[in-house]
Amino acid sequence: MAFVSIGQKYGFVSAGDVFRKRLADAHAETQKVRDELNKAEAEKLETARKMVADKILSLEKAMEYFGLTKDQILA
Repeated sequence: MAFVSIGQKYGFVSAGDVFRKRLADAHAETQKVRDELNKAEAEKLETARKMVADKILSLEKAMEYFGLTKDQILA
């Protein structure tokens, strides 16, 4: 049997219901921020790789400018 809060059982919004809703909203927002950061990191890595491949930047300069390791860029 699934969890039923006192508010759900008697048809009102309890403090616990409000707390669980806020917690779920905060989790969703945190996940959204993580996804945006992961996307930005992937774009940064792709840009560094392209610039090194196109010989716009040396590997050492790309490591310095983008804050990446040699292994990350060459992987």
